[in-house]
Amino acid sequence: MQTPAQHQHQHPHPHPHQPMAGPSGGPPPVPDSELTLLPLSLDPTPLSPTPVKFTVGETLPSGFASADLDQVNELARILLTASNPNVVFPPPPQPVVNERSKKIASAKEAGNVAFKKGQWQDAIKLYTMSADIAASRPVFEANVYARDELALALANRSAAYTSAGEYVNALVDAEAVIQLKRPWIKGHFRKGKALVAMSRFEEAREAFLLGLQFDPTAEELQNAVNEVEEQIRHRTRQSVSEA
Repeated sequence: MQTPAQHQHQHPHPHPHQPMAGPSGGPPPVPDSELTLLPLSLDPTPLSPTPVKFTVGETLPSGFASADLDQVNELARILLTASNPNVVFPPPPQPVVNERSKKIASAKEAGNVAFKKGQWQDAIKLYTMSADIAASRPVFEANVYARDELALALANRSAAYTSAGEYVNALVDAEAVIQLKRPWIKGHFRKGKALVAMSRFEEAREAFLLGLQFDPTAEELQNAVNEVEEQIRHRTRQSVSEA
């Protein structure tokens, strides 16, 4: 059994002038006054555009393998591409403000309610509000949202203009829809309907047929073509009888 004196002898207290060990049990830290600062600088020499290559049959340096060289060359290509100012990187994701989208949809839905009630002028005002909000999207937002929302609002307003007897305005809106989304058949359908209301049957038929080129299965366009062709035949028969 150890006596207190023996225990104290085996675990003496450190001398006050003895340096303490580091936090991980390693060597003690060196005072700042004993550190030597070395000057550091970046090499301004640009990266060489030539990847690491070796002649066929040449002995590779010790520790190198062909797979290692492939990785080195790939890394060199990545670094060169990143340092090339002519490389165009894809833009960051463009945020869409949900609050604006909600206002656009709300105005459009209110316009639909007014349209179903036959309140054409109220529907026109609400569709105009929806179109104005869609067109006011800032440039940093994806323009595809503004295009789709604006095209839908103008297509609906074209229908309201036609129902209200404002055929020229209906035709203008339909043309704008086609400019925004040419493959969308709704613009061609609205254009044809406005032309039919203006008794411009041949032009209306061309508008419907153009829409069918984008969607040959569109039943409403095919029905519209049949109706306008019947109107053309009726007008032709009427002209012959009057002559």
